[in-house]
Parts: sequence; C-alpha cells; structure tokens
Amino acid sequence: MRQLGWIVAVLTALTTIGTCWFWLVEGWSLVDSAFMTVITLSTVGYNEVRPLSDRSRVFVMIYLVCGLGVFLFAVVQLGEMIVRAELRTWLRKRGMNSTLQSVKNHFIVCGFGRMGRTICRHLADRKLAFVVIDQNEETLAECEQHGWPCVRDDATSDCTLLDAGIHRARGLAVVLDSDADNLYVVLSARLIAPDLQIIARASDESSAHKMEKAGANRVVSLFANGAATMAQLLINPHVEDFFEFVSGTGATLDLAEIRVSADSPCTGRMLADTDFRSRGVIVVAVRRPNGDVLLPPSGSTVIGTGDVLIALGKVAAVSAVLSCEYQDASGSSLAHQKN
Repeated sequence: MRQLGWIVAVLTALTTIGTCWFWLVEGWSLVDSAFMTVITLSTVGYNEVRPLSDRSRVFVMIYLVCGLGVFLFAVVQLGEMIVRAELRTWLRKRGMNSTLQSVKNHFIVCGFGRMGRTICRHLADRKLAFVVIDQNEETLAECEQHGWPCVRDDATSDCTLLDAGIHRARGLAVVLDSDADNLYVVLSARLIAPDLQIIARASDESSAHKMEKAGANRVVSLFANGAATMAQLLINPHVEDFFEFVSGTGATLDLAEIRVSADSPCTGRMLADTDFRSRGVIVVAVRRPNGDVLLPPSGSTVIGTGDVLIALGKVAAVSAVLSCEYQDASGSSLAHQKN
C-alpha cells in the first residue's frame, strides 16, 4: 500500500505541475490545461490544444524528458504490483485447493461470524483440522491470516460442501446468519453425508425443531440456551464456574470422547482395571451402543466394543490419552475421538 501511495502521489504531482503551468502561464482553462498535460505525458500524438509560446515549448521539452521517464516508471511499478497481487492470489488459491483436497477427518464451519470465529478458535486451540465456508471476502481474510483453510462460496450449494470435503469430514457446524440458510445447509449436508455429525444454530424453537427434522444431530437455540445458562448462574454459580474451566477461553480442563473399538485394550475390562485415573483422566460417563448412559459409571462397569467413554481431565492429560502414542500396560493403542 505504501508503494501504491507513492505511485499515485508521483502521477498526481506530474499532472498538477503541467496543468498549473498551462493554466497560469498560457492563461488556458483548467480543462484545456489538464488535457494538454495528459496528452503530453501519455505521448498520444494529438496536436497542441492551442498555440504555445516559446517559453511553453521549452517547458514542454523539459517536461517530456523528465516527466515521461517518471511517468513510465510509475506505470511499470503499478503494473508490477497488479501482476504480483494476481500471482499471490493464484498461488494462495492453488495452495488452498491442495489443502482442501488432502484434509480429512476434519470439521466444517459454515459461517464466520461471531459464533463461527469462536468455534474456529476453539478448534484451533485443540489443534483440530477444520475448513471455513463463508462468502464475505473481508472476514475470510482473517482466516488466511491465521492460516485456516477456507472456501469463499455459498454454503447452501452442494458443490461448496463437496469442495470443503464433506465426504471426508468428521462434523459440520452450521452458524450462518439466517435460519432459512442454516436449515437448507443441514438438509443438503444430511443428503450428501448421511452419517455426518451436524450441529446447527437456530434463533427460535420453531426453527430448531425444523432443523432437527431436516437431519441435525443437535441444534443450539441461542435464546433458550442463553436463558438456561443465566438461570444456572443464578442458582448454581460455582457449578457454572466449573464449566468455564472446561469450555471457556483458555480452558484448563477438557472433555473428550473415547470410542472403544474391538481391538482396544479396554474391551472386556472393568473400568477400575484401566489406568485412566493414574494418567489424570476421569471417566465421568459411559454411553452404550444402544443409547443407554451410565452416569456415573461404577468401577465394576465392564467396557465393551462400541462404548463411548466421556473423559474429563486437564488439557494435557486428555490430549495424552487421545494421542495415537497413548498405550496402556498391554502396549495396545486406544481408538479415540475428540469433540
């Protein structure tokens, strides 16, 4: 931008000098003076607007020799800036397309407003892969500054969802400004990816109900959830402080899912026989494949294939449990998934 400002200043100064000369010395009108200046600098070859005096002819010769070089240099610099900008844009898009084609097991965030930004920061803090979809070029510039993959297009289009890798995605957050757009995206996404985890935002209960019917796994109603949170703050302020540790910015605690596969070392073992507690992680709930939830689970609870363990602990401890490097005493890795 500084270079562009310098170029504009030089061109403005050259035009002003020539215009003022013809206006003040020759007594021409401002239009004629400016026209004569422009055709002189650009060397288009027109005749003189009016007959020139000898001193003005001398001025034109000096003006051409000095001004034309500066003018051409400024034009070349301007052209170079445009080419560089286009090249950078092309390279950035090429790199972005390459990233989008290779990303998998990621999250897709439709909408980069206040909620979208918060979701992205939350995912980025946990080093989880995600792709942003939004049509606003200015807001997506923030994504590019952070190095977050993004698609500048209409999220309601099936092609856009496919470009974001919805078939390879792990989950979809739909937080566009319009409930109608959110509903359309939920419906499109569910038709494209029947097993995808879809979380949507709704502004009222009626829209939330429609989104659930359209295929959303969970719908967050801003007013209902906000009112419930305020009520909890009034009734149980210390309990809400605990959840701030888990979900707030800079959270020190983390909640995560651990999906138990058939070859997991946990399969067939009692919860008390695992080493979660020694690693600083507490299993606060167990969700069975049939939907039953054990809350809280006892130490004698036998872990089976397909169970989902809800683990709570400090961020580092939970990350260690979820890490592919985590192994229990038997040396086998745990199958895992993090929210």
